[in-house]
Amino acid sequence: MRSHLVISVVLAALVPSSGIAQQPASTPAAPATPPLQEILLHLQDNLWDYLTNLPDIFADERVVSELKQEGARGVKTTTDSVFRLVRSHNVGEAHTFTETREIKSVNKKAAKGEDIHGPALFSGAFSTAVNVVSLEMSRCFDYTLQPTGVLNKTPAIVIDYALKPDLTPDDGCPGPDKQSGRAFIDSATFHPLRVEMTIPNHKDNNGRRVLWTWSIDYAPIPFDAKQFWLPRTITSRADAHDASGTWFFTATYTNYHKLSVSSRIIPDVGGNPPPK
Repeated sequence: MRSHLVISVVLAALVPSSGIAQQPASTPAAPATPPLQEILLHLQDNLWDYLTNLPDIFADERVVSELKQEGARGVKTTTDSVFRLVRSHNVGEAHTFTETREIKSVNKKAAKGEDIHGPALFSGAFSTAVNVVSLEMSRCFDYTLQPTGVLNKTPAIVIDYALKPDLTPDDGCPGPDKQSGRAFIDSATFHPLRVEMTIPNHKDNNGRRVLWTWSIDYAPIPFDAKQFWLPRTITSRADAHDASGTWFFTATYTNYHKLSVSSRIIPDVGGNPPPK
């Protein structure tokens, strides 16, 4: 049986990753960790800056999507695309992003289009995942400050989060699936280094219940002498409760550039025939 899995991030949570070591004794001491409320305020300021000032961008995107099923041949696709992120510029509108792509090749064969076809898909990393841990979302999640850790040799503030168990219906909060996770925050800049999430009983696009885990690693990208923390790697795994399959998704982003449109006016200097 071959089936597709489409998962979108609306707002979910993470679990600790065994690959993240707590700060060893030989690592230089990190700055003193501020109180949790102060950290959330810094994260909120950075989020507003991201939503307000991030320019329209494009990047090289490689997506590896795979389905493994017991007793059946696996399905795997590798798609190379030009990814574009465009922010709404209409006056009075909330800050929203539109993700599009121009597919260059699928499994090394030339292709054109804007849609990646499974077996597993993932969306929302650039728009909604960035605010999982923020002052704004503290009405939805309980946050717990953990001992300082180290991620890729960078001192990191570690925050566990979980959807509030007594959460009242709120269109601005995720749910109703239980969600929990962990975020690693740069101690110096208060920008996200990694966000992880686990949803034990997620319903996919086909109505299956799956154990879904995902993580996003961020990196600073300069635009016009200003840095924005953008996804570098996205990983996702979904295990069906009925053992019908396991879906894997990995996306990597490189070669970020500012998306701009330039034009020029050529004046009529005389003597040219009128256009037909």
